[in-house]
Amino acid sequence: MEHAHAIGRQRAAGALAWRPEWPIALLVGLAWIAACVVYASTGGEHRGTGAATALSGWTLMAVTMMGPMALPAVRHVALNSLRARRLRAMTIYFAVFTAVWVAFGAVALAGERLATQTLGIDGRVLLAAALAVAAAWQLTRAKLRAIYACTRTVALPPIGPKADVACARFALKQGRRSVVSCWALMLVMAAVGHMNLAWMAALTAFVLFEELTLVGRQTLWPAAGGLAFAAAVVAVGGY
Repeated sequence: MEHAHAIGRQRAAGALAWRPEWPIALLVGLAWIAACVVYASTGGEHRGTGAATALSGWTLMAVTMMGPMALPAVRHVALNSLRARRLRAMTIYFAVFTAVWVAFGAVALAGERLATQTLGIDGRVLLAAALAVAAAWQLTRAKLRAIYACTRTVALPPIGPKADVACARFALKQGRRSVVSCWALMLVMAAVGHMNLAWMAALTAFVLFEELTLVGRQTLWPAAGGLAFAAAVVAVGGY
């Protein structure tokens, strides 16, 4: 029995060594649980909350939605770092990557408040417009280039401050690329309420299919049609 337990531990250790990004994956999973709790307590509504509260909610949403997309790059960082500094390297990368999306969120939420509270634009109209913009962005060359750049990596120094700086620069590069690719979809989340769990799940699946599969990268036009259809449904009061 003890021998069987030892073999089990060795296999588990081997699996974790081959998937060193598991701490970040666990963090993303915990973020999804936290998002479910927040949704249950608020119903996904964020309008009327303070700017700081809204931004904290956006940060949680960014981890849940963009975190899965970042895991292949996190794994690259881990496998190209010395074992003793893997966790540090992954943490630096994921923190900087998330910070890029938080900065974008601050602008998106400010725009949403301006549109709904200052200009008095109806939330349904804003959502329909965001979906229409997302549909149009699917058809641009900038979107296509950003999608195909998702697998690009960089060399990482093994130790020292240069290694930390390289991780941060890689995260900034990938963060900017993901913003170019997904900014219009995330505007949809700003319009619909960034703690709306159904939209979060649907758009996360959409982004992962598009970013991490070859088929997804080749179906930008059908995806644009789906988003345009969703915009029309919302515009006529179907949501």
